[in-house]
Amino acid sequence: MLKKSILISVLFLSSWLLALWQPNLTPLRPAEAAMPQICWLAAVVDGDTLRVTCQGKPVTVRLHCIDAPEKAQTPWGERARVALQRIAPRMVELKVIELDRYGRTVAEVFTASSDHRSLNLELVKNGNAAVYARYCDDSRFTQAQKIAKKAKLGIWSRGGLQQTPWTFRHRQKN
Repeated sequence: MLKKSILISVLFLSSWLLALWQPNLTPLRPAEAAMPQICWLAAVVDGDTLRVTCQGKPVTVRLHCIDAPEKAQTPWGERARVALQRIAPRMVELKVIELDRYGRTVAEVFTASSDHRSLNLELVKNGNAAVYARYCDDSRFTQAQKIAKKAKLGIWSRGGLQQTPWTFRHRQKN
């Protein structure tokens, strides 16, 4: 009984601290995360990050399963941002996965129209993002990347660090 009380207290305190730390973030409850959320696109931040408005609240969304080149990875970072801007409609549907360590909502983002396309998957198919294997075990993404690499699309058109944003970030730190 004492363990249960401590667990409840810790969960309550954690929720309270998260609300203080990130007051503009739409709270995620397990039931909400399982249900798709329809949101309005506010801005494309970079090749794998969006700002949307869900139920009147601003939300920063990190696209699940992908890693797009950083802005400093010229010209690939800007190309990835433009590619996402080009395919992202004004209204999107989020399939929320989790919150990341920066407080962003990690989600697969779909067009809210009848074609219901995954923007995350489209970026990989077109060679504008790499599969972030560390956080993705979805075979749709690995298959799409194999095809994009073979066709030498986007970042796969030539060798270099544009293909591995995580390596680029690591080298920038050192």
